Amino acid sequence: LPVDAHADDLYATAFAMEEVRAIFSRIRSKRLIFIVDSCFSGAAGGRTIALSPKLRGVKVLDQFLERMAQGEGRIILSASGPAELSREEPSLNHGVFTYYLLKALRGEADINRDGYVSVPETYAYVSQEVSRATDHKQQPMLKGEQSGEIILGKVAKGK
Repeated sequence: LPVDAHADDLYATAFAMEEVRAIFSRIRSKRLIFIVDSCFSGAAGGRTIALSPKLRGVKVLDQFLERMAQGEGRIILSASGPAELSREEPSLNHGVFTYYLLKALRGEADINRDGYVSVPETYAYVSQEVSRATDHKQQPMLKGEQSGEIILGKVAKGK
């Protein structure tokens, strides 16, 4: 459910998980990362979404592009477990998950300090911080399969 969904008109204002699965099955990329911040989002995609055979002008360094191209897989990073609420916190101007996800991608999750933020680093960071911030009432989930390293971002110099 997006933030502007209307309960009386879900067909026009929300996405059925079957539609999301159908879209995933048509995407033929080697890498697909689906990040969702909504209540019960841990139910997204069932147990995993496996790779199917059928299925602004920013300058970046060649090294960064090379690292981006290495891993393969389909990943779902969800804000909460299948039976959990995804908590909003007005003081953060975001949901708790989105707030810590943005911090992770800005470099807070670069655990090994190599200048890149990977999927496992992002998940480790948001999992710990969201759980702590919600008194363990919300547990982000990581599902899917990947081979190699999938990089989500490059840490800005001086961070």
